[in-house]
Amino acid sequence: MLNTTLIKTAMRTGGLSQTQLALICNVSKEAVSNWLSGESIPRPNKLKALSEALSIKIDELLANETSPSEPIVAYRTKKNRPVTGEAQDAALDLAHHLQELVPFVRREALFAPPILEAPSLDDHYIREAAQQVRTQVGLSQKAPLSREQLLNLHHDFGSLLVPVLWGIEKAGHENALSVYLPESKISWVIFSLNAHDDDFNYWLAHELGHCYTLHALQGDEGEEFAERFAQELLFPYEVAVDALGAIKSDKSPKERANWYAGNYGVSIVTVIRQADRVAECIGEKQTEIESPSFWASWNSDRKFVPTVVEVLFDSKKLSAEEYVLKSEDEFKTPIFRALAQWQINEGGRSPAFIASALNIDIGQAVELSHALLKLHTSSSESADSPNNRL
Repeated sequence: MLNTTLIKTAMRTGGLSQTQLALICNVSKEAVSNWLSGESIPRPNKLKALSEALSIKIDELLANETSPSEPIVAYRTKKNRPVTGEAQDAALDLAHHLQELVPFVRREALFAPPILEAPSLDDHYIREAAQQVRTQVGLSQKAPLSREQLLNLHHDFGSLLVPVLWGIEKAGHENALSVYLPESKISWVIFSLNAHDDDFNYWLAHELGHCYTLHALQGDEGEEFAERFAQELLFPYEVAVDALGAIKSDKSPKERANWYAGNYGVSIVTVIRQADRVAECIGEKQTEIESPSFWASWNSDRKFVPTVVEVLFDSKKLSAEEYVLKSEDEFKTPIFRALAQWQINEGGRSPAFIASALNIDIGQAVELSHALLKLHTSSSESADSPNNRL
């Protein structure tokens, strides 16, 4: 079997389309399409031609890929720190536990969700993708995208949202991650309610980018696509052009950047990064706001920025029951009903499973396990309604 992931990556790196690869290998475009879809493999002479065209050894072309049913996980750690083996193992463990919950998730949609065709890191492609999503919502090129609209985009896609309480100092993927299950074609989006509120829209948009590609881009490429897609979706190119001029001409550039951040529901970092990217594209001077002193001030001020749980639920600490009920009301998440049903099918409480499924400590999991059992028991008569709580 061909390692299609490696082949597609090599094609993107070499700037080769399926048509161009077909010409080089002296086969039809349909043959290349069949290779990439896994419907057929090249004959020995064509396999050699493919190897030479992509500069990949034949044994690597035929290397076994990840099992089709293996979950795919994407996340970026706080401040983009390298992903540790421990964090990666925890994420994969979480993904496998979510896979076990699939039978307990009610899905009403009969149609496949919209996905991006041939996603790439091309600036125009990413900008156009974000603009088409904004048009779908009914937004002009410069209108802010609200959090409600962003959550609706996830619901329309079919994302299963999983709000978690990871705490401010959670090690690993502290803000958000997404899990795609190829076998069931389900996308889970896990996000921390302890993230700073000014980052929350960005993380929702970031994970939406992963969903729209069905993780066709992975690793650094996948993260770069999701990052740039989120920036374009929340702070479009046209707005960034205006912001660039306004920031550079203002007597207080940082205050002007903060004004844009507040109006578009993003952090000042998103505004600056997008404005500086635009400056690079059009050959103008950048904002020059980023500096050691800027980052020192930004880091010291973060403790004053409220978290999502504080803004949405007006509380720094929620009981397990409050966490479940408020999250269901706000995000229409199916995760708690699925966990409750899983526990019942297993014959009782299962905090160890819950701890792994949500990547939380066992103490939190014990409290949540008890709350799920209590809530499910008290509302068992209405459990069949998709809009009801546990």
